[in-house]
Amino acid sequence: MIGINVIEKTKEMLLQFPEIALVCNDINIDFAGNTPTSYGLSSVGDSLLSEDILGNQKRQHSFILYSTFSGINDFERMTNSEAITNLSIWLSKQMGAEITTELDGIVHTGEITAVSTGGGTLYEVPQGNVIKGLRYQLQIEVQYTIEF
Repeated sequence: MIGINVIEKTKEMLLQFPEIALVCNDINIDFAGNTPTSYGLSSVGDSLLSEDILGNQKRQHSFILYSTFSGINDFERMTNSEAITNLSIWLSKQMGAEITTELDGIVHTGEITAVSTGGGTLYEVPQGNVIKGLRYQLQIEVQYTIEF
């Protein structure tokens, strides 16, 4: 049985965040819709951080989370920024989750060792109108291990 890879696990973690769970039923991969409460998790790369003599690896996967929020007034925009900040803090505490990676038909296990975030900022006004929603982006770095 194949387990859950780092992309799926990151999406799962995001859906477990209480403030997202209140307004979002799912997070799309690679895009967010134009309507408020739409989220998209885009994978932007994976890199090797270190490797031991047995071939076990420490890796880092980079993501951008796009979220579309209502932004009619300053109160809503402040609430949006606060939600992104709270998500950043919450994600930093999500360690130890088991993940798997399949290479050449062999499933290798590992775990998430650290999650960090940055750049939780207003990214665009998707429909050119603040009343219809504002898109924010949050950069997420997930460090994990793979045992060989």
